[in-house]
Amino acid sequence: VVTIPADVGCGMVAVNADTGEIVKLSVPAEDGMTVKLDGSAELVLVDRSRDFTDTKGHWAKDAINFVTAHELFSGTSDTAFTPDSPMTRAMLMTVLARFDGQDTTGGAVWYEKAMEWARENGISDGSDPDGSITREQLATMLWRYVGSPAGNGSLSSFGDSANVSGYAVEALRWAVGEGLISGTDTGMLAPQSNATRAQAATILKRFVESLSK
Repeated sequence: VVTIPADVGCGMVAVNADTGEIVKLSVPAEDGMTVKLDGSAELVLVDRSRDFTDTKGHWAKDAINFVTAHELFSGTSDTAFTPDSPMTRAMLMTVLARFDGQDTTGGAVWYEKAMEWARENGISDGSDPDGSITREQLATMLWRYVGSPAGNGSLSSFGDSANVSGYAVEALRWAVGEGLISGTDTGMLAPQSNATRAQAATILKRFVESLSK
């Protein structure tokens, strides 16, 4: 893990100068760009901020800049991100596949390759790809991606912790402990509430930051 001294923003990424590939574990910080590498590489810093018309002034603008600059998310068009629309299960499978370096292009439907990869790696069973993803489902897919580690967070402070589905308890304990998911404005976990694209972008930004340490 190294920090490159530079004035960086959330839309800036480190790029491998030889391959042109974005270093997924490159995170803007107060003192520069923090980069986690396996080995060595010559890097250049590139600002890949997107100017979406519907994210100006949005509470998740920095997270949206981060995930789109890292090519984890795409906009819903060249000029829109649609931050408050629901995140689908297919979208998250595709985001994780891209983060893992998988080629998600091609297939009978746009998410086919990502769904096959998610099934093969035990991240999702691939059911209901067009359905909205809940907060507990999102946490569970991230948790499975990193190998289903033991969670050290407590859910007892959330007034609705009893509503967490049995399969998602350990995943949410992990997500809360890692600081990926926090309570709503009313102090609830809202495990079965649908996650918006903006919320998912924020959780994914925190996820990448946690893996970059």
